[in-house]
Amino acid sequence: MVFDAFFKSSSAWTSNDIPDLKGRVAVVTGGNAGLGYTTVLELARHGAKVYMASRNATTAQTAIDSVKAAVPSAEVEFLAFDLTSLGGAKAAANQFLEKEERLDMLVLNAGVMAKPYELTADGIEVQACNGTGHFALTIPLLPVLRHTASLPDSHVRIVSLSSEGHRAAQNPNFSNLEGLNQRCSTAMHRYGNSKLSNILFTNELQRRLADTNIYCLSVHPGLVATNIYRGTHASYPWLAPFSFLEKYALSSPEQGARTQLYAATALEVEEKDLKAAYLVPYAKVGTPTTRAQDKDGKLAKEFWSLCETLVAQADPKAEGTK
Repeated sequence: MVFDAFFKSSSAWTSNDIPDLKGRVAVVTGGNAGLGYTTVLELARHGAKVYMASRNATTAQTAIDSVKAAVPSAEVEFLAFDLTSLGGAKAAANQFLEKEERLDMLVLNAGVMAKPYELTADGIEVQACNGTGHFALTIPLLPVLRHTASLPDSHVRIVSLSSEGHRAAQNPNFSNLEGLNQRCSTAMHRYGNSKLSNILFTNELQRRLADTNIYCLSVHPGLVATNIYRGTHASYPWLAPFSFLEKYALSSPEQGARTQLYAATALEVEEKDLKAAYLVPYAKVGTPTTRAQDKDGKLAKEFWSLCETLVAQADPKAEGTK
C-alpha cells in the first residue's frame, strides 16, 4: 500500500483535467475557506453536487454565495459539521443520509494546526480531533459509500488531508485516551501525531474496504497560504509579525488544492491502482515515514479501536471545545 515517487506523468495535472462530475455527490469538510473552498468550487464547477461541511452557518453561506457567483449553475449546500465534536460529526453524517442516497467523494479536509493545548467537551486534545472527528463522520457514511461503489460507472473516493508534518510525530500512542492526549514537546509535535493518525486511518479504512472499488488516499497539499496558521501564531506568538511573508513564501489555495482534487476525481487513480497511496504536490505519489507505513497495521488498528470507543462514549449534546 506504499508507493515510490515514480509517478511523474500527473505532475502537470490541474483542475482543468477534472472529468465531468454531473450526477455525482461530494462532501468536503472545512469547505468554507482555503483548500476546502477551492475544492468545493472546482467540484461544483465540474458538475458535482457538493455539501460544504463547516461549523459556522453564516461563514459557510458567504462562501456558498461566492461559489455560486463564480459558477451560477453550482449545486452547493451547507452541512453543519464540527470537527471537534464526535456527536456533532455523527449528526452531520445522519443529516447527509436524510438527504442523499449516494456519495461519490468524501474529502476530509478540515483541520487545525499547532494550536495551544486544549481539551474538547469530549475530553480530546483539540489537534487530535483532526483524526477523531473525521473518523466519527466517515464511519456512518460507509454504507452509502459502499452502495455508490456498487453502481455502474462509479468512482468513489475518500481523501484524507494529512501533511509532511506527520514526520514530526512524537512517541505516538493511540492505544488509549491518555496517549492520544499527550502534550508532547511542542504544539507541532502534537500536530504531527494528528497528521500521522490521518494516514493510519486511510490505511486501515482501505484494508477494511478491500472488497470494494473504493479508493482511499492521504494527501499532503504542500505549504499553502490558508488560515490554518492561526494556531501556529497562537502557540508561537513571535511568528505573528512575520505572517505577511506567508503570501510570498507559500502556495496559493488554488495550487495547494490540486493534489486533493486529483485524488478525489482523476481516473488515473484507478488506472494506477493507487489504493492507500500518499500523494504530494502536485498529484504525485510520495513515501510517508516507516511509522506511517505501519506495515504490521498495529498503530492503525489501535487508532481505529480507540476512535470506536470514544465515539461510543461521546455525549451527543457535547459541542466544541471547553
